[in-house]
Amino acid sequence: MNNRAKVLAVQLPAPCPLACDFCRTPRHAEGNVDAVFERVVAELPRYEELYLTSNGETGLSTIFKKLVDAAKSLGIRVSVLCATERSVVPGLSRVEVSLNEYTRPLALRAIEKARSLDIPVVVSMVDDGKSDAIDLESVAKANGADGVMMRALRMEGRSGNERGSTRIYRKPGSEMGFFPVPAYAELVGHGETPVCVDHFGCVVSLLGSPA
Repeated sequence: MNNRAKVLAVQLPAPCPLACDFCRTPRHAEGNVDAVFERVVAELPRYEELYLTSNGETGLSTIFKKLVDAAKSLGIRVSVLCATERSVVPGLSRVEVSLNEYTRPLALRAIEKARSLDIPVVVSMVDDGKSDAIDLESVAKANGADGVMMRALRMEGRSGNERGSTRIYRKPGSEMGFFPVPAYAELVGHGETPVCVDHFGCVVSLLGSPA
């Protein structure tokens, strides 16, 4: 483990109610929840933020709530990447909501719930190569969000294409912890480099699907 890192990024095994065409981790719920839990609990005290993602819908992981509670008991920030309100719980430091044509109805409810709980919101979008004209500040304002991630599409999982570019918007004066967390390939070079733990409880260089 890199003891100098401030963020522990974890990909939880989790089922998913969605079927996005470009899903990077289509083997939902694959992994070892016991190994992930043991690894994270053992290492957690060394970090300032726990960044929870998954190979499905993060809040549907059987260990999601236990890890949130463990981090909060230590005074460690918890941020979440998700698509539905099932992953939005009180006390989070940031919620990053995947918003696209497949997730939109559920994602908008997740954003609404986060705002009702006064949790900072980031809208996470995928650039299909046609998004240069999209103004990220306008997206943030339209959704009442504190930040926006436009992520380059990667050739992973169900995606057979690699296109677009990564852009980040952060509302001036917003408090969102260590946003963005470069736990995925398209975010490398943006933000504080984390230590990553995959859905089998192994330390890896980046999260997502194996190359």
